[in-house]
Amino acid sequence: MSKTALIIVGIVVLVMGLLALFVPGWLGATEPTWHAVVKVVVGLIALYVGSTDKAEK
Repeated sequence: MSKTALIIVGIVVLVMGLLALFVPGWLGATEPTWHAVVKVVVGLIALYVGSTDKAEK
């Protein structure tokens, strides 16, 4: 269950970061570029850990 949750959170954070980088001002909100880059990196790390972590028993 935790692997699935981590993968979902990773996807959401990654998409948020990519949208902030490539579609700035979408829906009237903006954020600094460094913050969007951090979101992309954290999302990729979460996806990597969620996909490579061994299943719990």
